[in-house]
Amino acid sequence: MFPVDADSRRRLLLAGAVLLAVVAGITAYVKLTGNDEQPPVEEGALVEGLAGTWQRINPLFANLNEVDEDISALVFAGLLVRTPDGSVEPGMAELPEISPDGRTYTFHLRDGLFWHDGQPVTSADVAFTIDAITDPDFHGDPALAEPWSAIEVQAPDARTVVFVLPQPLASFAARYATIGIVPEHVLGGLTATALFEGPFNQEPIGSGPYRLTRLGAGEALLEAFPQFYEGKPAIERIRLRFFPDYPSATSALAAGDLDTLMLREPLTPTRLAEMQSIEGIDLLTYQRDAYLVLYLNNDDARFSDPRVRRAISLAIDRRALAADQFAGVATASASVIAPGTWAYAGLYDERARNLSAARQLLDDAGWTVSAATGIRTKEGSELRFTIRTDNDAQRTGIATAIAESLDGLGIRATVAATTFLVLQRDFLRERRYDAALAGWDQGGDPDPYFGWHSSQLGTAGLNLANFRDVVSDELIATARQSTDMEVRKELYRQLQEQWAKLAPSVVLLYPQYLYAVRHGLEGPVAGALAVPADRFAHVYLWKQ
Repeated sequence: MFPVDADSRRRLLLAGAVLLAVVAGITAYVKLTGNDEQPPVEEGALVEGLAGTWQRINPLFANLNEVDEDISALVFAGLLVRTPDGSVEPGMAELPEISPDGRTYTFHLRDGLFWHDGQPVTSADVAFTIDAITDPDFHGDPALAEPWSAIEVQAPDARTVVFVLPQPLASFAARYATIGIVPEHVLGGLTATALFEGPFNQEPIGSGPYRLTRLGAGEALLEAFPQFYEGKPAIERIRLRFFPDYPSATSALAAGDLDTLMLREPLTPTRLAEMQSIEGIDLLTYQRDAYLVLYLNNDDARFSDPRVRRAISLAIDRRALAADQFAGVATASASVIAPGTWAYAGLYDERARNLSAARQLLDDAGWTVSAATGIRTKEGSELRFTIRTDNDAQRTGIATAIAESLDGLGIRATVAATTFLVLQRDFLRERRYDAALAGWDQGGDPDPYFGWHSSQLGTAGLNLANFRDVVSDELIATARQSTDMEVRKELYRQLQEQWAKLAPSVVLLYPQYLYAVRHGLEGPVAGALAVPADRFAHVYLWKQ
């Protein structure tokens, strides 16, 4: 859940100290600078701007900080690589062999895998990485550790890794087998605290396309790794410059000091126009693997009839929301499956506003407009409710726009904003709301089990809308266990049909990122992203 951004779901934590035993093994590979000095970089370096600063460049902890996640994507490699459409391709391993029961995944590592210090990568490194994540004292994201805790990891030989799952899980490859692997020969024997606080996190040794050679408060320098499994990257060096915020990074881009900059901030029309006015820059659009949704509490009598829920969905102008609240940097969609991904069906014009159809649905459901108040009533009750959201200005603006749209149907909605923590703890988790504007992070795979299957009802689950439907349950459960992508695709097509009929809640849009790319840089391709760092999936092919 990205209530409403993906970061909220998985970013928490602390800070730390030092471990001398590791220092001797890695200081030869990274020069740390403690100031903002920016040494000259030779021609041929790609200069990327990042808003924020590094903390721990380690895939075990990288999802706690976006800058760490970006750097880790360049320095480390996983068994598989997640592609823009949500599928996977070989990484350090070939695509896995999957047992007939869908529970056992066998990966074979490629020949000639090396760490940046020249040591070979083996299956022991993979097993060590997962063991570190499942350590009871693990200091990383609990959402990362929890699914791995039930998975058995075997390393029968140096090039083979076997994962045994407690039950079939079709999303395993895209969600879990893409995590970066860390070196056992450097980190083996350290405690969970030492892993979290140790110097490796600033002096990392990975097996990815670039190795870190300099890290300072103001910049990082990475050099192409000649022994990368796909071959030495075409761009010799990448220089990352850190900025306190996006306006300062944008100024550097406009001055010609940056080649690339990904904007993760909500854009106003003014900011978008500023970006579009920069000469020599292309703006690539990357759709987030996350959606904004107006949850409707299906246990509330006002929303128990799907005709009412469909009417509310039809009353909302998604395109206007995308234009007015996101400066057009969002994909208007009513689908629980992300547009542009392999599972998306696109069966109906899900974005269109249709007030006449909405009025007819409400009339058919018995909600008629009172001549005295202008509010729809049924059996003495008025169709009025509260939309809960957090006090982010963009979200309160969206909630207000929705309320204004519904007013034209004779539905009265008021907006109540509070802190994100209170929204989560007191209203969403406890299901103490009428309607709520929040969001959901898909997590790299279209599987909607946690958000919409009836097994996830109650305060321990994340079926926040209290949605129950036998047909949807069966489609979701079957799809998440099938390892045949075509079978899953058909099941998700049927699920999208069912969603259109029932409208369990109102999906509004999928926010987008903009990636500013200077003319002459070849390689970056617009698409969908589970996380922004996925833009580097094929960075070794980029050319200047």
